Amino acid sequence: MEPSTDGADFVRHEPCDKCGSSDANSLYSDNSMWCFSCETYTSGDGEIAYRSNKVKDEGVDLLSGEFRELRARQIDEATCRKFDYRVGTHKGQPVQIATYKDRQGKPVAQKIRTKDKQFSTVGRAKEMGLYGQHLWSSGKKIVVCEGEIDTMTVSMIQGNKFATCGLPHGAQSAKKHLLKALDYLNNFEEIILMFDQDEAGIDSAKACAEVLPLGKTKIAVLPHKDPNECLLKGQSGAIITAIHQAQSYRPDGIVSMEDLRDTIAVKDAESPIKYPYPKLNEMLKGIRTGLITLAAGSGVGKSTLIREFAYKIHSDGFTVGMMMLEESTKRTSQGLVGIHINKNIVIDDDAASKEEIEDGFEDLLSQGPIYLFDHFGSTDMDTIENRIRYMKHGLGCDVIVLDHVSILISGLTGETTNERTLVDSIIHRLRVLCSELDLALILVSHLRRPSGDTGHEGGAKVSLAQLRSSHSIAQLSDGCIGLEVDPEDPTAGLRNLVVLKNRFTGEVGPADQLQYDREKGRLVSVQDFSPF
Repeated sequence: MEPSTDGADFVRHEPCDKCGSSDANSLYSDNSMWCFSCETYTSGDGEIAYRSNKVKDEGVDLLSGEFRELRARQIDEATCRKFDYRVGTHKGQPVQIATYKDRQGKPVAQKIRTKDKQFSTVGRAKEMGLYGQHLWSSGKKIVVCEGEIDTMTVSMIQGNKFATCGLPHGAQSAKKHLLKALDYLNNFEEIILMFDQDEAGIDSAKACAEVLPLGKTKIAVLPHKDPNECLLKGQSGAIITAIHQAQSYRPDGIVSMEDLRDTIAVKDAESPIKYPYPKLNEMLKGIRTGLITLAAGSGVGKSTLIREFAYKIHSDGFTVGMMMLEESTKRTSQGLVGIHINKNIVIDDDAASKEEIEDGFEDLLSQGPIYLFDHFGSTDMDTIENRIRYMKHGLGCDVIVLDHVSILISGLTGETTNERTLVDSIIHRLRVLCSELDLALILVSHLRRPSGDTGHEGGAKVSLAQLRSSHSIAQLSDGCIGLEVDPEDPTAGLRNLVVLKNRFTGEVGPADQLQYDREKGRLVSVQDFSPF
């Protein structure tokens, strides 16, 4: 409360040399002053006669207050006393006051929290270390939380007996403060990071664990957002469990062989998603997650084969996404409906009536959705990557087809751009995306024309070395399938499938022989082909 100034008139506002305010200090006619910012009263003779909620410690002006139970947070008074967490007033508002002390226990600064969660600091803010660091010097474990409330929560449910500290400014500056306190943290055998279970907290915990001592740094996982929420929901035991079950941090990509004990003798199951051809399934064990490249020369039938793949995936009850960059979505749809009704409606306008096509369309989609990418000429890699993510996460696609990589290259190539470098970048991004999304991505790639007089359309063999522009396609693909014209009779519509690369089982070589059925517009296995 402001001291009485009865008998004195207000003169003007002045700066306060106690708190640095530019105009919060009020001068009265008897030369007394009252600062509404730091709440200091100076009598007319210049003596500080009243400081309502201020204490002075070695040149640091800090707020005073009362120790109280924080009922809304279910934190008892004893815990607040231990951590020097008070309730007081600041600038005329009720506030909570967390006092930060150095390792010798001397106050250096305070963090002020208003009822509407506005934060400020008083004192020497640059000297703020971990909240509560003065209470423990060494030990078996130390738990580091994001803030003061969570720190007191974790300490209280352990009887205030075990080392628990907090970050002064949350997850955003966690790494900086933990590195600053590294020599202190190294006094403990285990460092357990118990950050908030939101995206910012999880990412920050991983980033901090990257720079803290490996082998002793662990990350705790909670069932709710933070420790205090666990306490408020009656699950304080989950905090104790999280401490004891915290996992040692291990950088991405590093695994212990010991972790494979339960799976070492389990055979890899064949993928339930199948190719439409038996020998191909036998060799590749179905369509597995990863990057699968289909390679063929120009005019050999890549798009027809891709539609056969997609139709089989869809018919078996899986969800397929098709990014056909060289044709319209209408053309893709016509091809799939044509397969479904066994009529070549893409080429022959009279192959089926309007009613047959519409009925086939409805029947095809009654089995589930098929998703197409209407590219409108937009084939930049960022767009493609984002649409693949959406097809996987937003639409639940099990397999995505991208036809073809050459369109991406032509869309990016400029006068001074190195095509090989572009391909390397594109394939690397697609391969990483497959791992990130646990996705089966079938990529179509053109081939360079082979040397000699016979091109692929005349029966020339397909090889990995012929993949356009870069060796990265062959190197980064998990599987590579070639489509060849039969060299014995290039005009007979026979096509040979050959497995060029097989990271899954290692088996490569000739697969199925296919026959192009011109009337139906389909590529079918020769044993299933009937000209009648």
